[in-house]
Amino acid sequence: MIEVAGKGSYNLVPFPPERKRIDIGDFYGDSARIRHALGWQPRTPLREGLERTLAYYRDHKERYL
Repeated sequence: MIEVAGKGSYNLVPFPPERKRIDIGDFYGDSARIRHALGWQPRTPLREGLERTLAYYRDHKERYL
């Protein structure tokens, strides 16, 4: 996101131990089943989708802040 946005930063923050009991663990999405069942294919590459999403929120940020 920082690369796509051209700015920003992040900090790694340890997961709070008191929240560990509600942690769902790791999740990995896979579109293979829907591709097989429905013939679905993504039409927008990830980077393009991120760029378009950032552009939208930049253009409409007053609605969200």
